[in-house]
Amino acid sequence: MVTVFTKFPIKEEFFEEYATHLKEAVTKHEMDKQAGYVEMKLLAPKSVPHMSENNMFIIETIWEDMKSFMAYTQSEAFKKSHENMPPREWFAGRPEVEVYETID
Repeated sequence: MVTVFTKFPIKEEFFEEYATHLKEAVTKHEMDKQAGYVEMKLLAPKSVPHMSENNMFIIETIWEDMKSFMAYTQSEAFKKSHENMPPREWFAGRPEVEVYETID
């Protein structure tokens, strides 16, 4: 299995708008119909007293294997998922992608 974390640092004043955008965006691109797709979770940042502020929204997707994930990145669904991105001023930095393989 492969888990992909797509991380979006968002300015705190745009948290609500970004959460709404994210929910709408992921329902439109039909990732769940892609071969090898297992599941997706949308994670919103929470800050804890005495710890660093957290501004990172994360889309966690799980795929059967790397081949399935890579095929998705070449698909029409992937292209659609990157249309209508939010305004740049919402972002506190550059988005990042981290890919992990499950240890059996």
